[in-house]
Order: sequence, then structure tokens, then C-alpha cells
Amino acid sequence: MAKSVAVASRSRRSRRSRLARLAIAPVALTVAVVASVARPAAADEVASSSSVETPRSLEEVTVRGREAGSFVSQARIEDSPREITDAASLVEPLPGVHVRRLGADDSFATLSIRGTSSTQVAIYLAGVPLSGGADPTLDLATLPLWPGVRARVYRSFAPAALGRGSLGGTLVLDPPSARGPTTTDVWAAAGSYGSRRLRVGDVRGEDDGFRIATGISASRAGDDFTYVDPNSNAPVRRVNSGHAAASGIVSFGLPVRLGATKTGALTVTTLAQARHQEIPGTVSVPTPYQTLDSTRLLEAIELTVPFGAGTFGVRGWGRREGTSNHDASSEAKKFGLPSSTNDAILATGASVGWKTRPSEGSTIETRVDGSLERFSPGEWVDQPQPTGARRSNVGLAFDGTMRVARPLVLAASGRADGWFDSSDDGSSSSSFRPTGHLGLESVLGPIALATHGGYVARPPSFSERFGRGAFIGNPEVRPEEATTVDAGARFDRRFGPLRLHAEVAGFSTWASDLIVFVPQGAYGRAKATNIGRARLYGVEAEVNAGIAGFEARVSQTSMATVNESDCHYVNQVCERPGLPGRPEQDFVLDLAYTVGPVRVRYGFDFVSGIQTDAKGDENNMVPARALHSAGARLSVPGVPGLDVALDLRNLFDLRVAEYAGVLGPVQKPIGDLYDYPLPGRRFLLSVRWTSPPPHRSDP
Repeated sequence: MAKSVAVASRSRRSRRSRLARLAIAPVALTVAVVASVARPAAADEVASSSSVETPRSLEEVTVRGREAGSFVSQARIEDSPREITDAASLVEPLPGVHVRRLGADDSFATLSIRGTSSTQVAIYLAGVPLSGGADPTLDLATLPLWPGVRARVYRSFAPAALGRGSLGGTLVLDPPSARGPTTTDVWAAAGSYGSRRLRVGDVRGEDDGFRIATGISASRAGDDFTYVDPNSNAPVRRVNSGHAAASGIVSFGLPVRLGATKTGALTVTTLAQARHQEIPGTVSVPTPYQTLDSTRLLEAIELTVPFGAGTFGVRGWGRREGTSNHDASSEAKKFGLPSSTNDAILATGASVGWKTRPSEGSTIETRVDGSLERFSPGEWVDQPQPTGARRSNVGLAFDGTMRVARPLVLAASGRADGWFDSSDDGSSSSSFRPTGHLGLESVLGPIALATHGGYVARPPSFSERFGRGAFIGNPEVRPEEATTVDAGARFDRRFGPLRLHAEVAGFSTWASDLIVFVPQGAYGRAKATNIGRARLYGVEAEVNAGIAGFEARVSQTSMATVNESDCHYVNQVCERPGLPGRPEQDFVLDLAYTVGPVRVRYGFDFVSGIQTDAKGDENNMVPARALHSAGARLSVPGVPGLDVALDLRNLFDLRVAEYAGVLGPVQKPIGDLYDYPLPGRRFLLSVRWTSPPPHRSDP
């Protein structure tokens, strides 16, 4: 393993060659799409594509699009070959997706899509935005899961009607639908580090009347694991890293009858959750007493009714999040931090839209939306209270598709957004940005081709505009923006008993006005400033195949990034570094075989090429890591709907890797970042009961 780790260091010359190779893929795929227009074929609409961008040592990029006009990955707990413990593990295997964990399962985790930073990714739950000006980065560990939940990852352009987009893709979590089939699903598990987990889902009601879906999830774990101390090369236990969480969701659907023939629908979703999270800190600076308590309340209501030749819809939502951070006063004073905080985020919004099909193969959706958001700080102990801030946002959205030739579909999406931000100290700022994309899609039998290009932007967060703690705000800071293109192909076909799905896409992003915090003075403070420019190139691929009980799932993402705002001269030649925190290679493999009631699985995850700083020094690379996993599942004979499963992670107990040190190679804990170790081997034993039993089919 040490040898494979050493390979992670690459020269700048090899990085330039990778950039050239990655840049070829989108061009070649685009040419293929254009060439396909001249070829006749009978087919229907195709899935489309969209692209994202990625700069973060600087900052981020945005993209928007239409649901039929973007590369979209989907994941459900019930379809995953692995046992799903949290939202991060649900989306982690998808192409273009990288999850950065700062510890064991349920520890702080952020999402990167096609190399973007976590602040560039928008996250929605039941149509309600969970990220915004007050909280641009969302901890994936705080997202609850229930049986029947579905995750959709728009790897660049999300539907404009969904809401204001993001610089780096969008994650949408759809809770269990009240209009789904009647079912009861119970999943319980126990495993390493004292973990206990429970998920319960239930859907019932009248087929053509009132229906209700409920979900409960709860978990707890100590999550204190042993890692190797890089200073003494001795085992040390990481403490204060446990958690306890509980959540409940209720969604009901009610038909709304308009006369004898027309029927609409009313859907109401309510979520409540609470979480206690211990914060262990880093290996070099542990925080043995720091904790974070959080709550989230969410309400969404949507009414859809037939109107003219289409459907009219009204949507409203509200969200409140509370956070309380606590630490020992003596520990907090060492770093000039508060020993106790108590803050709240309040947000509400509404939208009105209309969707129609003017002709075969064409769709139009328009929507007007608006939202209000407020960061309301409470009592802070041992440090001054930060300034509260507000944001109002009004947007106009359009999504559409049109068949321009029998095999060719044009997809378009656009938004016009205006923001007004103000703080309690009197500072204010406003901005207006149009965003959108165009795409071409063509279906040629089992092959679908697509290419898209567009412009996206991200408004500054409250801390960037108005400051918070050690950060100095800048009300004049401009939104980050990016131009992105992508192109790809998808293949779906059955060859007798063989089922095959394959997808490949290339993407390129050019970002400008990236926001960074620039050091100011000698007191450790930093000011938000627009200085960043970056480029990002990548290729992502996915293959799913199944035959005679065998199943294979492969996902691969290759990326290269360039920080154009920095230049290091080597032999009088300007070398521009890459962006830190983005893996050059991210590979996921799952192999499974089912015989009778038994299913066995093997998994392999490989990550390499993560740069640790903005300088691009090849000696400051996170070593490559290759982690193996395995699992087995038994459908208990004689008990319909009852499954028992055992899942093993990090099968060979890899905990250390070889890093480049000042005086030579050193052994350090594996992780996505320095000083944040990942756990070794761990297990999870689970039981699932479903009524009625799910249909068993050939994978």
C-alpha cells in the first residue's frame, strides 16, 4: 500500500499532459453529437447534459439547467448494493461525486460535484432549499434518511423551476411519496463504535383519496476510533466524536376535485429533527469538550391543478434551523473562540408556475419564485456576538424542450435572479444576474447523445458580504460566475439475459470573480475579495451490468484543475497550481452475485491526487488510498420480506499511508485532509422487514 501511496505524487508536467487529454474528451463528444444530427433515427427524447465548475482555494462556480437537459444521477437506499448509513454514503458512489469526510460515518462531511467546493453545491429536501446565504455549506451528516427516499444529483444544470441554482451542481432529496404503493419498511442495525441505527417508513391510505407517508430515523454512535499518531508512531484513540440524532417526517396527499372530470392534488410535508454532535477537532489540535446541538423544522405545501392546456402549481415552504455550540471556557479562550453560541436561521419562500406540452416532444414550464432568509445570532459567551443579516431573492424561471428534428431535441433553461442583502449594522448590497443553458440531445436507438453549455453564478454568503468572527465582510464583493460546457453519451440495451447501461461525459468549466478571504493586517483577520480565476476539466463514466445473478457497478471520475490566479516560476517558467481538495481520480466498484436467498458483494474504492494546499507542491499531496469492502445478505426462508445483512468496510484495516516529509517519508493516518483520520475496519449487522415483500428480479 505504501507503494501505491507514493504514486500519488505527480509532476507539474504530468498535470499539463492530463489537462490536454481531459480537454479532448468534451470536444470529441460534442463533434459526435453534431454529426448525429445528419443521421436518421427513430426515437424519443433523451436525457441531457449540463456542466459544473470547480474552484475552491479560490472559490466556486455555478450551473443551471432543465431536468430533461442535464446529466442526472439517482440513488435509492433499496437499490444500493451497499448498506447505507447516512446521506453521504447514499450519493458517494455516483459518478462526478466526491464526499469529503472528517472522520467516521455521521461525522462532518461535505459534497463536491465535478470538483466544486461544498459552498457551490445547492441542496434541496422536499423542494425546500437547505443551503443559502447564512449556511452555504451543508453538513451531509445532518441530512436524515428514511425508507423510500430518493437522491438526485444534477451534476451541473438543475431545473430552473426548482429554484435558484448553484455554482457546482445540485443534490435533491425526495422523501417517501404519499402516492407510492402501500408498504411498511423497517430497518435496524448495530455495528462498530457502538453504533445503533433505525429507519421506519410507512405509506398507506385510499387509492384515489387521502394518502399519508411517514418516516422515522434515529441513530447514535460513539465513533471514537484508534489511529496512528504521526509524531510517536503509536496508536491513539480519537475521542469526543460521537453523535445522537432523531428525525420524523410526515407527507400527505389529498386529491382536489374540480368538477366531474378534473382533479388536482394537495401535498403537505413536515419534517422535524434534532441532533447532538461531538466535535473532536484535528489530530494536532484536538477539542475534547466541544459539542454542537442542532434542530431543523421544515414545512412544504404544494397545490397543483389542471389549468388550460397544462398544470398550474403553487408552492410554499418554511424552514427554521437552530444551532448551539458549547466548549470548555479554558479551551475556547486558547483560540479566541466563544465557549457558547446560540444562533438561528429562518427562511421562507413561495412560487407560482405553469407547465404544459404544446406539442409532441415539447414541454414548457415557467415559474416565478421568491424567498426571505435571516441569520439571527443569539447569545455568545466569551466573544462578541456577530451581526445578523437578511436576504430577499426574487426569480423568474423557464425550462423547455423542443423537438427540432426527429432524432434531435433542443433543451433550454434560464433564470433571472435579483438579490438584496442587508445586515443589522446598516450595510447592504444588491445584485442581479441572469443564468441559463442550451443543450442538444439526440437518441439513436439504444444510444443517447447530449451536449450543453451555459452560464451560472453564485451570490456571496452573509459572512463574505458582512463578515463573521475573524472574517471581514465586503458588501461590494461580486457574485462568482462561470461558463461551463459538457457532452456525453449513454447506452442502454438488453442482450438476451444481459442488461447493460453505460454513460460517459466530459465537462469543462471556466470560473471568474471567485471569492477568497485575503489576510488583512497582523491580527489574523481576512477580507472577502474577488480575485480568483480557475479552469476545471474532467471525464466521468458509469457502467452497470447484470446477468444470471451477477451484477457489476463501476463509477470513475477523472479531473484536472488550474488556479489561474496564482503563478509559481520554475526556471523562469510560470507554473499554475491546481486547486486543493479535489481528487484527480475517484473510482468505485461493486461486484455482487445472488444465488437463491443469498447475495454476496465485494467493493473497491480508490482515491488519488488530492492536493493539500494552494501552492501545488507535489510533495504536499494526500497519498492515494485503496479501500476494500465486502458484504452478504440473506432473505430468510419462510419469512417473506425479512432480510439479514452483514457489511464490512475497510476490509484490510488500512489506517496509515506514507506522506512526503521534510526529512523523508513519514507515516500518517489516511484521510481526505491532513489531521482528519478515517477509521479502520468496521462492521454493520442489519435486519430489514418489508410488507408486502419486495419483488425479487434478476439484477
